[in-house]
Amino acid sequence: MGTYLKAIVLVIVLLLLITFGIKNNQPLQVHYYFNIETAPIPLYSVLYISIIIGIVIGMLVGISSRFTLRGKVKALHREIKELKEKEGERRNKEELPTSSSGEEQ
Repeated sequence: MGTYLKAIVLVIVLLLLITFGIKNNQPLQVHYYFNIETAPIPLYSVLYISIIIGIVIGMLVGISSRFTLRGKVKALHREIKELKEKEGERRNKEELPTSSSGEEQ
């Protein structure tokens, strides 16, 4: 069921993007700093390129924060392992008999 829903949503999004491109195909000249201009390109391509650049920048920011979080998780796993080892050592010390007098018969 989930696969069909994803496919339907993808088809709808693609249809919206295609119809948007058809309705907004007027030529546009983009002006940059220092009097740099592009050749006339369709309006929809400028918008699509802007969206793609935004997605890539967002992914790069997400990747960097993911690496930071991964490092924190590894440090916390090491700390948990150390604490478990200390707890195991403490329990082993508590389980040892404290006296070996002649009480056993």
